[in-house]
Amino acid sequence: MGFLESFSGFSYANFRGIGLYILKLFPGIAAKLESSGKRIHPEAYASIVAGLTVISLLATGAGSLLIFLFTGNLLFSLLLLTIPLLVFMMGVLYPYGEASSVSSVLESEVPYAATYLAVMATGGIAPYTSLSRIAKGELMPNIAKAARNAEIAVKTGGIDPVSALENMAKGVPSKDYRDLIMGYASTLRSGGDVVHFLIRKTEQIFDSRMGKMRIIGERMGMLMEAYAAITMMLSLVVYIVYIVSRAMPSEFMTLPSEQFVIFAYLVMPLLSLVFLYLADITQPKYPMTDTRPYKVFYLTIPFASIILMLFVAPFFLDVLRFIPPFDATSQLIVELRKAMGLVQGYESSLGLCIFFMVLFAPGMVFYERYGKESISILHGMTLFLRDLTEARKTGMSPEKCIITLKDRPYGGFSKHLKIIARQIGWGESLRKVYQDFVKRVHGWMSRASLYVLIDAIDVGGGAPETFDVLATFMENLEEIEKQKRSTLLPLMMIPYMTAIMLVVVVVILVSFMRNLLQIARIYISLAEFIHFFLPPVIIIAVISGLVAGKVSSGVIAAGFKHAFILSIVSFIAVWLSGTISIKIFATPMATP
Repeated sequence: MGFLESFSGFSYANFRGIGLYILKLFPGIAAKLESSGKRIHPEAYASIVAGLTVISLLATGAGSLLIFLFTGNLLFSLLLLTIPLLVFMMGVLYPYGEASSVSSVLESEVPYAATYLAVMATGGIAPYTSLSRIAKGELMPNIAKAARNAEIAVKTGGIDPVSALENMAKGVPSKDYRDLIMGYASTLRSGGDVVHFLIRKTEQIFDSRMGKMRIIGERMGMLMEAYAAITMMLSLVVYIVYIVSRAMPSEFMTLPSEQFVIFAYLVMPLLSLVFLYLADITQPKYPMTDTRPYKVFYLTIPFASIILMLFVAPFFLDVLRFIPPFDATSQLIVELRKAMGLVQGYESSLGLCIFFMVLFAPGMVFYERYGKESISILHGMTLFLRDLTEARKTGMSPEKCIITLKDRPYGGFSKHLKIIARQIGWGESLRKVYQDFVKRVHGWMSRASLYVLIDAIDVGGGAPETFDVLATFMENLEEIEKQKRSTLLPLMMIPYMTAIMLVVVVVILVSFMRNLLQIARIYISLAEFIHFFLPPVIIIAVISGLVAGKVSSGVIAAGFKHAFILSIVSFIAVWLSGTISIKIFATPMATP
């Protein structure tokens, strides 16, 4: 028995009463667990949430008491007590988030499933048979799961296929898919043209998908406006308060540095992560993601961590600056700061910029390579399908058409087409051709497109009408993806402007306050101010890059490039704003 099963049994035995009360407060948990496919009883899940909340409350309560006894810091002790509340809220919201994620993935599968049903129907294959074939694969996991339930109902319950499809559609959290299946059953029973209905309904699904993309763009715009307002305005207000508090302390206005550290290094990054999560549940997702850029990023973390320890840690732990090799690496940053004409205090910020450049550069390079490759393959496949349709109308077999078209330019798909044509010429089965294609190509949409094509030939006969329907729908799918990218792309400028303005404004504000206080004969350490206030701004700027990537492309890996660019932008902004602000505000001080 694993740890999860053991803890689940422990929680159910000891916290079942609290769990039942949680279910009364949040009755939707049971339905969301079912929708998300989590095979756990609602009472058991609620008991786990209750157990984690109680355990975290006991642990943080003891820790909070000890911190107050040893430090006397009441605020930090009270902040620690918010952890149980966060644990409780995360436990309650988890089923809702998972159900939303599954629903989003299902919505992305529906156009391809509808295309598959329509294309196969033109070849004389019934939708129940088509869904049975989908159920045997892993390309559309949510549709396959629902199809397996219908197949089980037919084989074990003795229900006719049409009624099984109707019952299956009622439990699928997608209105478009539900209308497609229910409409098919109604058309079949009434003696209508099933093929015409499936084609027209699939076209309506594409039109609906187009409209949803525009709505998603508007929602993301509102989300980014909220992100900019909260990140920039809240940060600036708190920074101004703390800078004034540190510059002109009094018994009525003294804010401890510990509070600022919690806000700058914990609260603000967590707020940015919350917006990342909101962007994730708002945007459409696909059943699989190309994980290669993430693997490169994970492999980069150990090397980047060494850079962090050598070039950044010595400026936060002064004792390290006298220990080899930290003394040499910290001196390199000092020399870089002097070469840039900056005053003391910028070392930690410059080191952080270098660390983030090293951290995100490899992932950025590989994502750009793989991302462009996936788009090129999908576009090439769309062009190929249209040419295949026209070639098929001449009377050649589908296999002969593929071999004939192998020398035409189709972008990133050309090299894969040559391999496919060679395998067909050798007499390999179409199923083997598809399996080899999946090993070479990591884009889900490209895999789904070839899957539909292979089955249209292998099972549906590859009639010219079938290819024409497939080519038309693939052109529509590509247009949807283009519209999604064009809608979301302008929004990434908001995180950029937010990050740049934060860095520049904070540097100028610190320098201005220092010169203003010199005029008032109140002397403060500019180096201390810059070292204390600027590094968290760099961190927020880099996280804003990840937000920009998530918003513009729908995946966090796309943010590697923007995080890298914002690291460079922050580096330049620190240099320019640091030197220019000091010169501007230092000029009046020359007058006696």
